[in-house]
Amino acid sequence: MSRISATARGLAALAAVAVSALALTACTGSGGGGSAGSADTSKLVIGLDSDQAPLGYDPLRYGGGQRMFFEGVYDSLFVYDQDAKVVPSLVTTFEYNADNTQLTLDLDTSATFDDGTKLSADLVKQNLDSRDDTDLTAYSSLAKGGQQEITDVAVVDDDTVTLTFAKPQPGFESNLTFPAGVIVGPKGVSDRKSLDATADGSGPLAIDYDKSVKGNTYLLTKKKDAAKAEDYAFDSYEFRPILDTQARVNAVISGEVDLAYVTSDTQEQVKSAGVGLVANGGVVQNLIAFDKVGALAPQWGDPDVWKALSIAINRDEFVKAIHPGEIPTANVLPKDSPGYIPSLEKDYAYDPKEAKQLLADAGYPDGFSFDFVSGANSQRDLEAIQQYWKAIGVTANLKNAATTEEAFAAVQTTPMGGPIAMSWTNPAGNVFGALFGFANFHGAKNDQIQAAAGAYAAAGDDADKQKAALTDLNKAIAESGWLIPLYEQLSPWGYNTGKVAEPTFSGSDSFPILATLQPAS
Repeated sequence: MSRISATARGLAALAAVAVSALALTACTGSGGGGSAGSADTSKLVIGLDSDQAPLGYDPLRYGGGQRMFFEGVYDSLFVYDQDAKVVPSLVTTFEYNADNTQLTLDLDTSATFDDGTKLSADLVKQNLDSRDDTDLTAYSSLAKGGQQEITDVAVVDDDTVTLTFAKPQPGFESNLTFPAGVIVGPKGVSDRKSLDATADGSGPLAIDYDKSVKGNTYLLTKKKDAAKAEDYAFDSYEFRPILDTQARVNAVISGEVDLAYVTSDTQEQVKSAGVGLVANGGVVQNLIAFDKVGALAPQWGDPDVWKALSIAINRDEFVKAIHPGEIPTANVLPKDSPGYIPSLEKDYAYDPKEAKQLLADAGYPDGFSFDFVSGANSQRDLEAIQQYWKAIGVTANLKNAATTEEAFAAVQTTPMGGPIAMSWTNPAGNVFGALFGFANFHGAKNDQIQAAAGAYAAAGDDADKQKAALTDLNKAIAESGWLIPLYEQLSPWGYNTGKVAEPTFSGSDSFPILATLQPAS
């Protein structure tokens, strides 16, 4: 779910994180009218807030924000289903070895690419062996030195492949969903430049290049007699990048588009116009600690200092002023997560007096100052937070990153970054890819966080064990200060109730699964 600038990506290094979420229920807004009778299923027009293919049609160059567009064109080894569970797609069965250092995949070799080529173990190997290509950002965590490093991909037979990892990787299948699990056809994988102009997938939808204009509109149509084509209720899907928020709202109100991603502060306008509205939650925006050990200055190794910074922020006031319509929170996990802890909202409530006392007890009665490297997209948030910290004696010197390189270097040279969006379908991805990964340049350790993440991975489908592990994880991260939650972000969509049924979501994903969109009844 990536809707950030290159500089913001540098600050958060989100390409390294499996952006994911716990199983949540979509929050429903009121819907508008629409004519009765059978809906037109010839084409569904979707308005989005970004260009879905600015770098061409290589899915490995993108993140979750392009999943809705690419998922009908390409197949992946695994997918998230409507219940936010990882299920096989191009895989038929899979098995780990005893110590979780190898994963063997049996493949569905009936999957067919546009040139008639069938899926094979060798093609899967060719795809994954591109993991050290730095242009393919989706592979960054699988590459050498990555938190989910694959050291070898071995072909066992025509339809079986074994992955070997640098360290045990229980639950690794969640890393083989979109985008890292996408399998590109033989032409595209052998000539990545060809994907600049044309896709090479085995999915049931094809890009109509004659009716697509880069940056303006992209049309996907069903392939004739394609497997899984019946899963898609509409004959074609037109994606329109409409970057201006108000223009997107106007488009769905006027009927120019049938479905549009809007924003939290425009929900009332959409509802009052009689248009359908649905909003999904589950993504938490946080400040993230880079220095957790006091490498840059001793205060950063003290959890009480991090708590002081947290409780100095008036989240209710901040959200009302900067992000109206979102949900203030002090919980690391979203409200509908089994691991949500109501008492954390009280424990980390706005209290500048206590914040000052915590700083004094930690040895900083007069506060301190530090540099905070930011991107343009986070400037307004940080300027507001800067004033809360100033009130307790802490001076944050905001500095805009001049280059992407400077933004990436911030994890080494500054104590914190963000705001960064995190969702929690794959806790291991956030814990090991972010907290112990890109945001842990100084090698901090935390046994409580690691144990809770491990317990969740070991819980399997046991709901009680999952809840206990997630509760421990939420508490451990909050108390460590490794994340300072700010608010839970909603993903609202306006829709034409006469054309399309209310969209549903997989967990906290901002985007519906394309195949789940149904015509209005």
